[in-house]
Amino acid sequence: MSFLPTTRRTRSIRTTLLLWLLPFATLFMLLAWYLHGALLDRMSRDFVRERLQQEVAMIEQQLGSPAGLEALDSNYFGALSHHLFVLRIGEHARLSHPQWSDLLLPWLDLPDQGLIELHGVPEGEPVAHRYMAWRTETQINGQPVTIVAAEDYSQLQASAHELHLWTAAVAIGLLAVLFALILLAVQLSMRPVRQLQQDLKALKQGHLQRLGDAVPQEFSGLIGQLNQLLDTLQHRLQKVREANANLSHRIKTPIAAINQLISSDQPITPEARSQISQRLDDISRQLDSSLHASHSGGPLAGSSCQPLEQARELLWMLGRLHSHIEFELDSSLAESARWPVEEQDFSELLGNLADNAGKWAHSRVRVRLSEQADQRILEVHDDGPGVAPEERSQLGTRGWRLDQQMPGHGLGLAIVRDLAARYQGAVQFEASPLGGLLVRVEIPTQA
Repeated sequence: MSFLPTTRRTRSIRTTLLLWLLPFATLFMLLAWYLHGALLDRMSRDFVRERLQQEVAMIEQQLGSPAGLEALDSNYFGALSHHLFVLRIGEHARLSHPQWSDLLLPWLDLPDQGLIELHGVPEGEPVAHRYMAWRTETQINGQPVTIVAAEDYSQLQASAHELHLWTAAVAIGLLAVLFALILLAVQLSMRPVRQLQQDLKALKQGHLQRLGDAVPQEFSGLIGQLNQLLDTLQHRLQKVREANANLSHRIKTPIAAINQLISSDQPITPEARSQISQRLDDISRQLDSSLHASHSGGPLAGSSCQPLEQARELLWMLGRLHSHIEFELDSSLAESARWPVEEQDFSELLGNLADNAGKWAHSRVRVRLSEQADQRILEVHDDGPGVAPEERSQLGTRGWRLDQQMPGHGLGLAIVRDLAARYQGAVQFEASPLGGLLVRVEIPTQA
């Protein structure tokens, strides 16, 4: 049974772009083609209506002349032969196409006025035609007049339909060009991603030390963060290698001395046992020093700690160690607050400061945790004898000790300085309101 975490495969950026752009481009072209058809039909209807209105107005003008119905002779209808006309003045009717009387005469008795749509089969035609007609009823010279002017809309519609089909062919061609342009744009936009993939492969194989920064603006922040992480890891690796080399060099001599004493045929005397113990103490100190040095390569990206929880545990433990000292915790942080500091680093930072304060304090040590707009602050107060201002600048110097009688190797405050520097922080030494020393560690918020 495998307990390895499974990763869910997601679509590539290229596939996602194509799945979004191509359907939307198709939908856009279909919508444009549909709107073209609707607008074409609307324009055709408006054009026919306006022309029919004008010609009905001309007929009314002719009927209002002294000649009246006689003014509308065959020559007049011949000039307007592209339209169908039927009119009635009183009991007299006139048709533009007398042979289509069965089609035209019923239009005079329709109830609707204005633009109407009619259907009928002209004489000699096999199928019905669609007509757009303008019908009006009025009074001319005291007589009721009904006028119907119609146009065979089927022919105009067939021409419009042919134009619409040509538009569809052009739209399909444009859509194919648009698809090609989208594919080309996606390919070009993915070029930096492919280059980044190649750079990462070259980085893994050792051909590159850093990623190239000649990337689009959207990738510049990512590349910068990756290069910063690579620099941090490289620096840490270098420090670890140096520390290991130094450790190997330092413990060779003590190990050789111990090996010589143990491998000797002579019995181990108290003096030899003392020497072995001394050599082992030397090795232990070297290991401790190397452990601290291995942390100087920089914090681990993405790590964080809960300062309140760790501070309570550390102060409880130090309270058992320094039973005569009262350790206080003063904090303005929320219980769930997290600092981007490795847990081991924070424990070592606070542990060294609080333990050092416990050695010098008379009865009280106060630890204060707080945050400001641009920094995180750790303060450790004690009520001990304090440190003279002229000596505070020496605090934190590796191997320098204020009192040679106090146990330790002078590394505690030096380690605190190193740890603070890892997070671009600073350590300050001041006089405490409790009467002793105040050590303040300030770590920038963006560290």
